[in-house]
Amino acid sequence: MSRAYRITVKESDTRHLKAGDEIGTCLEILEILPPEDMATLLKNELRNRGFAEQDDGTMTRRDGDVTVIVDPCSGEVTVKAEAQETVSQEARRDATGFNDVGPNENNLRDRVRDQLKHDLDKKFEQEQTRLQTKATEELEKHLQEIQPEISQIVNQVTRDALKQKAQQMGTVTEITEDAESGSLTIRVEV
Repeated sequence: MSRAYRITVKESDTRHLKAGDEIGTCLEILEILPPEDMATLLKNELRNRGFAEQDDGTMTRRDGDVTVIVDPCSGEVTVKAEAQETVSQEARRDATGFNDVGPNENNLRDRVRDQLKHDLDKKFEQEQTRLQTKATEELEKHLQEIQPEISQIVNQVTRDALKQKAQQMGTVTEITEDAESGSLTIRVEV
């Protein structure tokens, strides 16, 4: 006569998950002055807007989980969003075995434990996908917020470069700026 027995196996795991997304573009800055002068103007404007210079010459600003990196020499802009969480998952399974046929209790326990580990891996994959989606959504949101600021930076650098170029050409007699329309008038006496 066989005796049935029931076992309950429980597994838990904690993992630190990381996800990220990034996008890159290039600023369209007119070459009014030599490239090194344009890079200096861009670097100064970025510094005025809270960017910090890094050892490699790039300018970086961190806004929460989003980092904006600008290379003043090439005009390349990279926006990165990162998300990370420590996630704990738990899984539990019950199994029934018979003492006179099939695997013994240890084999049954090992088999159930392997199934639980597989279940935990699936749960962590779902959490990783959720975290990746969160990073991508944060990136998209931040891109919408930063695009007007990037345009303002490019416009300011262009205005500053035009003013410097005008000074190189002769004596500047008048500068008129209309912030509303974005127009800039420079009168130069040559």
